[in-house]
Parts: sequence; C-alpha cells; structure tokens
Amino acid sequence: MTHVVIIGAGMAGLPCAIRAADAGAQVTLVEAADDVGGKLPRSSGQISAAGTRLQAEKRIVDSPDDHFTDVMRICHETADPDIVRLAVDHAAATVDWLQDIGVPFPPDHPMISYNHDVYRARRYQWPVEKGRSILAALRPLLDAHVRAGRIDLRLKTAMTAIERNAGGAVTAITVRGPGDDDTSLRADAFVLTCGGYTNDPALFRELTPDKPVFAARLPISSGKALRVVQGAGLQVDGGDHYMGMLGGVLMDPDDPLSVTFALNTVPQDRPPWEIWVNTSGERFTREDHPSATHREHAVNAQDNLTFFIVFDEGIRQNAPPITGTKEAALKQLIEANPSTMQGDTIAELAQKMDVAADRLANTIDHYNQVVAMGHDIAFGRESLPRAIDTPPYYAIQSVAFAMPSPAGVAVDADLHALDTEGRAVPNLYAAGEFIGNTRVMGNAYVSGMGVGPTVTFGRLLGERLGPS
Repeated sequence: MTHVVIIGAGMAGLPCAIRAADAGAQVTLVEAADDVGGKLPRSSGQISAAGTRLQAEKRIVDSPDDHFTDVMRICHETADPDIVRLAVDHAAATVDWLQDIGVPFPPDHPMISYNHDVYRARRYQWPVEKGRSILAALRPLLDAHVRAGRIDLRLKTAMTAIERNAGGAVTAITVRGPGDDDTSLRADAFVLTCGGYTNDPALFRELTPDKPVFAARLPISSGKALRVVQGAGLQVDGGDHYMGMLGGVLMDPDDPLSVTFALNTVPQDRPPWEIWVNTSGERFTREDHPSATHREHAVNAQDNLTFFIVFDEGIRQNAPPITGTKEAALKQLIEANPSTMQGDTIAELAQKMDVAADRLANTIDHYNQVVAMGHDIAFGRESLPRAIDTPPYYAIQSVAFAMPSPAGVAVDADLHALDTEGRAVPNLYAAGEFIGNTRVMGNAYVSGMGVGPTVTFGRLLGERLGPS
C-alpha cells in the first residue's frame, strides 16, 4: 500500500489527502493548527476554470487554451507558463469535482468580475458561502477516511526537519507534536502544502528585498515550514514579482500586521470621487483606470507602498461610501481609525498626513481646476463628480498589502520540489500557497488563480500519488 505524508491540512492538503485516500493510499496528514482548513474559513473561494459544467449549462464557449492566454496576458508573461498550463488544464475538473461533493455555486455563475483585470469569457466563480462552502464539503469526506483509518490526522503538529539521502530523495520528515515529542515520518511520497509566511516580517524582507510587508495577522502564515525547507537545501524564489493588493488599511499604524481589507477601489463597481495622493502630496495615477493591474502597479511604485485617499465633507455626504454600502462603516473608519486624518483646513490635514502643505494644496487646487474643465489632461481620469473644496477635509491612509505569499518552494511541471541546483527531488512535492502565488500569477493578481490552482494541485497530487 502506498503511504503518503502530507504536511498542511488547508485548501491544498485536504483535497490531496482525500483523493489519495480515495485511491487506496494510507495517508498521514499533519497540521500545525488545532483544526483543518487553513485559510478556507476566511477565503473568498474564487476559482477560474474553462470547460466546466457550469459554463456548458449557460452555453459559454471557452477552453483551457483561452484561459492560459488570458492569464499570461494579464500578468505580462511573468508567471511560470508550465505551472499556469497545469492549473488551467485541470481547473474545470476541479470545479466539477467540487460540485460533485456538494459545493454550491450561485445560479448566475460563472461571471465576469472587475476586482482584477477581466477575462474575455465568463469563467470565474465562487461558492455560495465562499471558502466556507469548500471546507464544509471536504470535512465529512476527511472525517470518513479518518474513521476508516485511511487518514491518520495529526493536529497541533509541525514539521521541524526534512531528511534527504545522498541522491537527494527525502527519507523522512520530522514532526513535533503537542507534547513536544518528535516523530520521524517515513513514506513513499511527501507533499508540502504548508501555507504562507506573511506573518514573518524578517522572512518577508529576506525573500522580497526592498518591499515592506503589510498583512493581516494570521498565525497560520508563520513561515516556519518555509524556513525548514530552506534548511533542507530546497529552492525558494518568486519574491521579486511581489505585488501588494489594494484596499488595505492599518488598524494600528505602528503594527504592519494589522491590515484590514476595508476600501473599495474598483472603479467599475464604485467610480471614485476622491483623489489618490502619495507621501509627497501629489496625485500619481488615474484613480479610475479600467485596469486593476495598472492601478496596482502605480500604488506599488509609491514610497513604502503607501498612499492617501483624499476627500472633503461634500464627498463624504454625497458619494457612495468607499468602505461599502453603509454610511456607518465610513463614519466608523473616520472617527475610530488612526489611519484616517481630518482637518478643518488643507494645511491642517497636510500636517496630520506629514506631507508639505503647499504641495497638497496645489494638488487639490489643480484637481479642482480639472473638475471645472471636465478634462484631466495629466492622467485621463473620467470620473470627475465634484471638487474638493468643502471643509472638513479627510485623508485615509492606505497600504498595498500581502494576502497570499509571493515566494515559495520552486516546483517543476509535475509539482516536484526543486533543490537549490534546480534538480527535482524525486519523492517530494509541493502545492498551494507554499509554492508562492507569483508562480501562477506573476506580478499581477489574476482572478481565480489563487484558490483554483491551490485546490487543483492538491487534488491532482492526491490522485497521482494515491493508487497502490
């Protein structure tokens, strides 16, 4: 009987363990947290796939080739083409499998979304209850295998070392359980699906030079497993393509891990009334540019990945709230969050923003002239609803933040982990956030190419490694 050891019971590890056990393998599933699921309870569950039953029901003509072309277009050819190809070729089977095990999708899906640059076809869907729906469908399958003895689930247990022989193959993985006792696990194959590292600022700086980390506090993204991998002579890369996501606000300006995803910066959903100003007090991009990738790159080029969203009392009273659909959310953000500044004059606001008052005043004055003319010569902005001229004046400090981890262990087209010489480790595989999101998205965010490849690669590895 084939024995597979899987380190990490999240959105890649769970389907890997379940499908391997379905195929007859004996599985040891190790999870550092006190429960399975990883980021699934917090995930949007967004998956893009071409050739699904959902598309066929709506007579949507699509193909993996078109999906591949779109992904590489959006990321400007910066993703790994072999890994993207593997993901898109098997994405439809993943969505169909999720439906088969009871994951519900809304009746109007698949759809087009503008949160990131758009696909040319409706191939984007997420479950009714987002990532929670996926976890709810996977959990009973896992429990059944655990009860039958096909999966040995070990919670509160972390990988501490990887042993390799002279030929490079893994001979054992050492794990430490809740009693601080070490166990050496031996198997025919090992799969690393250990999550990310965004809560380790030192490791983030090491893997993503010259880029600060802003992220939500998430203990499961500790980076400990990635440090073990580094110590075992495996190749870790991809950080040079890092691109922070838009819409983040620090709940504590002194804590880079206090990010909340608070702001709607999608112009197709909410055309901007405010202006975006950098730490020099100047506009730096077209705030309503139709390309999300364009806006993301503009923000990520700013000092410390930081900018301010500036508006006045007239905009606060009349614009759709930038925090969502309820005015109360914006009011709470303004009154309670130290990342929001307010001034009775532009000079007072500039002082709180720590920018030059004359420069901010010039920026606002120039924008007001643009509104009066109805034409933005400098940036080409089209949404010009009203001037910024009614005190008090406001600024929300926003940061580009890390959601998935950019870097990860390098893999080949069969998902073998690679060593620092670029050689495939014959019996060691990796999937999910642990291989880094830039592997499948490059220097952009591509709709559905986070959760989709994560679940797909876990499922694929389980089906390939499981048969006895």
